[in-house]
Amino acid sequence: MYKKLSLLLLLSQSSLYADPASSWVIDTQDEWSHSLSKQSEVELTKGVISPTAKTATLQSKLKSFDEKRSASTITFAQSPTWLNWEPVSNIGTPTMRDAPVLLSLGPDNYWMFGLYKGKINSRKSRKNEPQKPSSFTPEEAALEGFDIPLLTTIYPNEFTAPGGLNRSRGGYHAWQSRDMKNWVHHGPITEKFSRW
Repeated sequence: MYKKLSLLLLLSQSSLYADPASSWVIDTQDEWSHSLSKQSEVELTKGVISPTAKTATLQSKLKSFDEKRSASTITFAQSPTWLNWEPVSNIGTPTMRDAPVLLSLGPDNYWMFGLYKGKINSRKSRKNEPQKPSSFTPEEAALEGFDIPLLTTIYPNEFTAPGGLNRSRGGYHAWQSRDMKNWVHHGPITEKFSRW
């Protein structure tokens, strides 16, 4: 699928304080429709230009003014539909360390890779991490989107899959999530020598 792009074209004589009469703004669906002279392999819907093939072209009409001038700025602005980020807390788990990498394989299929910090009771534990109670016993758990046996951990949003019970090889481990809140630890995926 090709990414959608919304363009705001603003040509102004002054880069800081443009007089509306000396500016040419193309922002709305109607303004784009009337300002294009050529287009190939693009679709213009609701002010958003979307390529329909691997290569697409778009050319605007020339704008004429009563007096000679040249553009001092040309601004292309990103669509506000791409500015829909919402701040969230750390999406990883407390057992994930060393520059984790996030990989999205599609909707509701997220993977993170990083070093596993399994010794929660070590002297180097962070102050805000809960200490593993000596009486903690993992229990069987079910999590929507996972049809494998899972166990609880001392962290409410982290679960252990059968692979997570394997001994660490000193390298990186894998975690999977369907909602980026609850994570399933699948265990080691690399040895120590292949750390990045």
